[in-house]
Amino acid sequence: MEKITLEGVIEDIIYYNEENGYLIATFGTDEELVSIKGSLPFVQEGDRLRIVGEVDLHPVYGEQIVIRYAEHLKPTEREDILKYLSSGVITGIGPATAELIVQAFETKALEVLEKTPERLLEISGIGPKKLEQIILSYKEQFELRDFIIYFQSLNLSVNMAMRIYRHFGLDAVMKVQENPYILAEEVVGVGFKQADQIAMTMGIDFHAPFRIDSGIVFLLNQESMAGHTCMLESDLIQKTAVTLSVDADEVAHQIRDMAVLGKIYVDRLASGEVRIYLPSLYYAEQQAAGKLYQIAVNAEPLSPFDSEDFIEKFESDRGILLGTKQRHAIKAALDHGVFIITGGPGTGKTTIINAIIKAYESFEKKVTLCAPTGRAAKRMTEATTRESKTIHRLLEFQGENQFARNGETPLETDVLIVDEISMVDIVILYRLLDAIKPGTHVIFVGDADQLPSVGPGSVLKDLLDSGLIGSIRLDEIYRQSEQSLIAINAHKINHGEMPTLNRQDKDFFFIQANGPSGIMAVIKDLVSQRLPDYYQLDPIEDIQILSPMKNTQVGVHALNEMVQEVINPPNKNKIEKRLGKRTFREGDKVMQIRNNYNLDWVSKWGEEGTGVFNGDIGRITEIDEPSRTLTVLFDQEREVVYDFPTLDELVHAYAVTVHKSQGSEFKAVIMPMIYGPPMLMTRNILYTAITRAKTLVVLVGDKRAMQAMISRDQEQYRRSGFKERLGFYQQINRGISE
Repeated sequence: MEKITLEGVIEDIIYYNEENGYLIATFGTDEELVSIKGSLPFVQEGDRLRIVGEVDLHPVYGEQIVIRYAEHLKPTEREDILKYLSSGVITGIGPATAELIVQAFETKALEVLEKTPERLLEISGIGPKKLEQIILSYKEQFELRDFIIYFQSLNLSVNMAMRIYRHFGLDAVMKVQENPYILAEEVVGVGFKQADQIAMTMGIDFHAPFRIDSGIVFLLNQESMAGHTCMLESDLIQKTAVTLSVDADEVAHQIRDMAVLGKIYVDRLASGEVRIYLPSLYYAEQQAAGKLYQIAVNAEPLSPFDSEDFIEKFESDRGILLGTKQRHAIKAALDHGVFIITGGPGTGKTTIINAIIKAYESFEKKVTLCAPTGRAAKRMTEATTRESKTIHRLLEFQGENQFARNGETPLETDVLIVDEISMVDIVILYRLLDAIKPGTHVIFVGDADQLPSVGPGSVLKDLLDSGLIGSIRLDEIYRQSEQSLIAINAHKINHGEMPTLNRQDKDFFFIQANGPSGIMAVIKDLVSQRLPDYYQLDPIEDIQILSPMKNTQVGVHALNEMVQEVINPPNKNKIEKRLGKRTFREGDKVMQIRNNYNLDWVSKWGEEGTGVFNGDIGRITEIDEPSRTLTVLFDQEREVVYDFPTLDELVHAYAVTVHKSQGSEFKAVIMPMIYGPPMLMTRNILYTAITRAKTLVVLVGDKRAMQAMISRDQEQYRRSGFKERLGFYQQINRGISE
């Protein structure tokens, strides 16, 4: 098709898709009125453009110009500038303010807006807040429009272009032209394959070293997302060669070069095995092991302290009788620098924590409590009547990889108790240990039978298996939980036994349902009527559907669509925002699906902070179309404002995967029981799901599927060097003791 260049004005927008910026419009030049179509983000009627396109003959609409490139033109004449500013296209400037600006700056008004916008404060009615609004809107009109058009020419969406802009600023064009793989390395949401396609479009050499480097980093990142901290060198070479369609020798050569430059770390073991790490993960493993050892050997036991006398008084005050293992756990936690307490529901972990707190406080020791998630910290606060913080908040998170509390400014505490340690990945463990000063006692509490952390590493398992850290496993259900079938059945399932079901006035039920449609119908009835009516449960706040799968007929996506339609249907008083196949609606229950270290939040008490994390659950309180923002209240405490391009970090959360539910507790849990991929139909996934419930579990589906899950005792393998590094210090310990 023949290329054509036109200058003119958008006269009438016939169709516009906000998601991708695609439009059909009439375009007026000095000579004619033509029809145009293509991607033009943020365009408005009255905008002056230069477009480059191709003539296309549509069977219905006739001749149209298909836009291949477009550039926004700024008006230069006084009257055109006044007309432009008076149009309302720039937020904060109306006709009256436009008149004042043009009177003050004449034909240099737009130059002032672009280069010295602070001079607008000379105009009556423009204060600092309005000035900020004007500057942002003006940037969107010119700088950002052309920026987005460039990235759309690389087949990236408007939302992705906005994400790139927020990450790099206007320097992104130059950076991408130098190395398009920087998008995959630094921008969440751009995969390596997408960056590779962009590189090929730009004519990058297929065998370019930085292409292979980026492929290596991509695969290491993929492995870390799957929970591994490293890869075997042989596996990395083979997978990179296949992924990039290059020779293995080329990959091996780049691994050597990257190691020399510090882009990766090569760990050669005495056994001959060679592991390749991202530097941050190698450093986290190495430092965490060393710091744990230092904490373990430097902490002094309480002295003099009669633990038997204390325990007897604690029992008397509480009106309870502690078991043998509970008593041992209390004594050991007071004697060791680092100690681990594990056990399932109902085994008395909370009682032990309260006893340990009371013992240390009787010696006027400062005790600090924390947990990986907001919900887990809140639950710990309720159980101990003492403040518990998230690990990020405790360490005074400052943004990505930045914490105010670290080795130079450690935590001011004598004792640190960390709950839900199974959720802690190797990076967060290192950050936490880095902020603990010598002499501090550390007690880890968790459930070793739950799924491992979402992030890389297998921290709790490695700690227990290393032999360096003292630990005790609680396995007896105590009187306060004997009446709960949730606790009893959790232990039965953990031992490969079928649970006790459907006892009257109990808290664990199974409802037989045939096939996906039957399961969906029962869950719909449970959420909308039976559980709210019989148990007075709020269907959004109190009931959580958990599924091992995402994309099946009873997976998370299908369940969310069904429940949203029932619990939060369309309403003329509720604003909606469509994003791809999802419709966000005011009142919806949503979840953050990746760590975002740059999102600001404000608590209901006025406290401000930064960072929203993978797995945080909240409710949409407001959707504001004019400002293109959506507000979420997380955990009924922290309010976060998202701009529309960031909404791909949110998903509906009426149903979530079992992995995403870790660290949370819900009044009622519903879970479909149906056959699925073997790796997702395992005992510890079922165990983790039911232990999320506080008062009620309802399983819906096929008992044979449940039996298959209970029978499949497959532990998730994670490649890590943390246990060996801990073992090194264990050998040092043995040498000292001998």
